[in-house]
Amino acid sequence: MQNISVASVLLDVMVILIAGSFVWFGIRRGFLVTLVNSCGRLISCIGAYIGSRALATTIYQVYIREKLIDSIAESITGNFADYDVSMQVSTIMQEIPGIIRNMVYGVFGDTANLTSQIGDTLNGTVQSAATQVVDQIIYPVVYVVLQSIIFLLLFFCLKIVIGALSETLRNIRKCLLIGVPDMLAGAVLGFLEAILCIFVIVVFIKLLIYASGAQIPFLSSETIQSTTLFKIFYNASPFSGK
Repeated sequence: MQNISVASVLLDVMVILIAGSFVWFGIRRGFLVTLVNSCGRLISCIGAYIGSRALATTIYQVYIREKLIDSIAESITGNFADYDVSMQVSTIMQEIPGIIRNMVYGVFGDTANLTSQIGDTLNGTVQSAATQVVDQIIYPVVYVVLQSIIFLLLFFCLKIVIGALSETLRNIRKCLLIGVPDMLAGAVLGFLEAILCIFVIVVFIKLLIYASGAQIPFLSSETIQSTTLFKIFYNASPFSGK
């Protein structure tokens, strides 16, 4: 049985409070306004996700990858080809920026885990070895951080635009559905909004975890997996560094 910590309880309570709040606001706002808000969040999520994947790949390939490889290759001197694989990986890791190195170690573990991820051998030259480490180890971590940041920015930008439309519909709802059916329909849509909102929060939390190299005590893997509700959203998130 997993140990339940205060942090894991708070994460589950957060999920319950968000769901309850959105259901309540759905009842208060009614069907039409809630429908626009729900569709707006859904469109914002889908648009931000698609856009973040494309932009993260482009930014990494155009502005980061080659500079990172060249920087590593230029910094390494000596008998690199004579090192064993573990020493080559360790040497390359020491030449990358500290924040990226911490993120990589936080996701993949120590040098032994990185070596097993790479395979048995690295192709002798510094340039090719640096390329292999960058493409297999560094890229997944940097990509998911870029994608998370871009996703959050795009989501909130799209939400502002679509949210403006819902403001024009607050009075129109009085002419359409009224009473209990309107409130129940609003509650259902409010619950769907809550699910989307929780997924956005999960993206932000994952970004914090990656950026800290998985060094935030109350956001450890054990804490998250000991939750009952939050881990469902966390494990279902499409943003992963592996």
